[in-house]
Amino acid sequence: MSLRTAVAHRNLLYLLSLKELRTRYRKSVLGWTWSLLNPISQMVIFSFVFMIVFRAPVPVGDPSGIESFPMYLLVGLLPFQFFSISVTASIQSLEGSSSLIKKVAFPHEHLVFSVVTAQLVTLGIELVVLAIALLFFGSTALLWLPLMIPLMFLMSLFVTGVALALSAANLFFHDVKYLWTIVAQVLFYLTPIIYPADFIEEDWLRAITNWGPTGSFIRAAQNIMYDNRMPGLGRWVHLTVISLVVFAAGAWVFQKLSPLFAEEV
Repeated sequence: MSLRTAVAHRNLLYLLSLKELRTRYRKSVLGWTWSLLNPISQMVIFSFVFMIVFRAPVPVGDPSGIESFPMYLLVGLLPFQFFSISVTASIQSLEGSSSLIKKVAFPHEHLVFSVVTAQLVTLGIELVVLAIALLFFGSTALLWLPLMIPLMFLMSLFVTGVALALSAANLFFHDVKYLWTIVAQVLFYLTPIIYPADFIEEDWLRAITNWGPTGSFIRAAQNIMYDNRMPGLGRWVHLTVISLVVFAAGAWVFQKLSPLFAEEV
């Protein structure tokens, strides 16, 4: 089915997204608190390793003047987790919906769209909480928070494109989901989340961390939330281009493979 058909079935997307949100932490005692506890636990671990064990220098926000490694870490970690969790969950949701795909005719894209939408809602809540926390460090992140809306829109297009391509490919080659776990780890350490890109001496490696797909998004988020300044025009153009290209490529792959899903699941 085409993306036009997917748009026509937007009510189904709403219901699937709502189901995703309601069932994510069902039967857990802490519920949605886990969406905050997971990044906070990683923040504590990395802060201990880099601040106490290695005594690494703390990044200073420019021009905000903020000097907090935990806050710097969370500003990059939350958008990256939106990316990695969305792709992982999309692969699992498509793979786990075999009975639905076989019996019901519907836009298969919605299985991916609903996961990304639910995760985007989670990210929005997390960013508001983070912006409030940054107030205690003298940041004006709440005033800059609206700039995260167009950034997260572009990132959602990028994430959806990756999720569409990999979730569809995984139905034919189950190695994709295992390969993805390795790729996600590599991307995490190639993205300036636990270290500032400016600390890298090698020009080629600094370019990768600054302008790689995930790195470019994280640098823009750090500019807005941690530095409290507008990302450069070149950054916005770069992110717009890669988002549209990746989304279009992922949608094309998904549409080509979608008619064969019922035979493969």
